[in-house]
Amino acid sequence: MSIDEFYAFTDTRPDEEKWELIDGEPVMQASPGYSHQLIVSNIIMALGAAQRARPEAGWRVIPGLGIRLGTSRPEPDAMVVPSRGAAVDLRVRHRDDVLVVFEVLSPSTADRDLRWKRNAYTSLPSLTHYVVIAQDAVEVVVFARDDGFAEQRLTSPDDVVSFPDLGVTLPLTEIFRDTGL
Repeated sequence: MSIDEFYAFTDTRPDEEKWELIDGEPVMQASPGYSHQLIVSNIIMALGAAQRARPEAGWRVIPGLGIRLGTSRPEPDAMVVPSRGAAVDLRVRHRDDVLVVFEVLSPSTADRDLRWKRNAYTSLPSLTHYVVIAQDAVEVVVFARDDGFAEQRLTSPDDVVSFPDLGVTLPLTEIFRDTGL
């Protein structure tokens, strides 16, 4: 299935269904739970506040938009995209200039998030970080371009994810705020 065929297909599906296109095949995602969505919300709120404090930074954090990768269109939980430069069509359903991608692990997606998506996302020339977050433990895995996308595992609430290109840090205490972890 092409990306255009995928959009034609998903346009006929109920709004509550979330689909991704992986190597030309549509894959329906499981409905996220409360903990998953709370972590996503924490990321968006923390980075959103940092972006609003520095509007000249030239980036924005957003949820639920696809990333175009050849015959695939995965949809991360959150991502950071440039807010300056080429004009952005507000009707767009995917981006290919993503700076940072966040995925919150779910049992049904963990293997794909850690393997297929890692390879796919890190192939983007614009990507600086791929961040994978557990929802049942204080554990964040960071793959950063400036480290050759080598795995960095953070497990202490005192740890911080640094995004030098964005000029911000994201403490694990903010990622896991109000989750009981």
